[in-house]
Amino acid sequence: MERRRFLTALGLAATTAGLAACTRGGAPGTDAAPTAPAAGRSTAPWQVRHRYGTTTLAAPPQRVVTLGQTDHDAAIALGVVPVAVGGFTGGSYTPFRPWNSAGLAEKPPVLDMMEIPFERVAAQAPDLILAVMSGVTKEDHAKLAAIAPTVAQPVDGEDWAVPYAPHTDLIGRALGRQADAERLVAELDSAFADVRARNAVLAGRTAICAELNGGAYYVLGPAAPRTQFLTDVGLTLDPTLAALAGKEYNAELSRERLDLLDDVDVVVWSTDVADRGTLLEDPLVEALASTSEGRYVLALNGGDDDLLYSMDWGSILSNRWAIDQALPRILRAADGDAATDPND
Repeated sequence: MERRRFLTALGLAATTAGLAACTRGGAPGTDAAPTAPAAGRSTAPWQVRHRYGTTTLAAPPQRVVTLGQTDHDAAIALGVVPVAVGGFTGGSYTPFRPWNSAGLAEKPPVLDMMEIPFERVAAQAPDLILAVMSGVTKEDHAKLAAIAPTVAQPVDGEDWAVPYAPHTDLIGRALGRQADAERLVAELDSAFADVRARNAVLAGRTAICAELNGGAYYVLGPAAPRTQFLTDVGLTLDPTLAALAGKEYNAELSRERLDLLDDVDVVVWSTDVADRGTLLEDPLVEALASTSEGRYVLALNGGDDDLLYSMDWGSILSNRWAIDQALPRILRAADGDAATDPND
């Protein structure tokens, strides 16, 4: 299956990382950092069920290759540093972000997760391959499983859009650290619950993620991780716009229907950093009340802002960073005061 249209079309540009991972900055509605993984481990051998069958692990893995876009986040949170990670090659995209860099003494090699280099994967001598947040096919899985035990997408999971709970749970099972995974998920669930309790202003407010991509406009559906972050912090998806995408990752929004964004309480706009002017200077976008009243957040692809990927990854680590960094901007967009610019 194709990688999500937005990221492919934008050439996969992104920022470099360099801050501590999984830290709490005291932003409104945040909790303490998750605790270190517990000592409990699965007893070998154990089995893990996924989309393409059941994988048996004979012993705790020592050399893990992560081919899903965010699989290394979950592994690092569970105390396992991959020997190689998946990413996009040939551009400025990096899988190393502020929320995971503190867990890496050295940056491991990056393997193309779109055109999997099977020989390079084999050269890492892995004893486990994770391809959970991925688009691997049945044929890809068979080739990977011939190299090492391979865990693919969840049985009921979407390609490239596995929420943090089933994502962390499946990787925890694969690593033999299910109890640790359950605890990390419970801690993040609690952090989101605390955000909603402390920020009741978001309750009942509508939101949507929109993007300018290749000259066309799109809205993201409920399955997109960016969208899930908005609902996790307490916002409600605009029903008309969410229905346009339905179960798809996104849906095109014609220029004639851009006015549907007019009354949305919070619009999270994404586009390539080079197209910021094209977006904001479009007369139809300028004319939207959600624009003129400052009810939008810019999450640009590229430049020096990790905001887009913190929400778009939707991982056990990136969600923590997004609570610290994206939530304050969303609150400024939702406060109804045009003077509190969310994009300062």
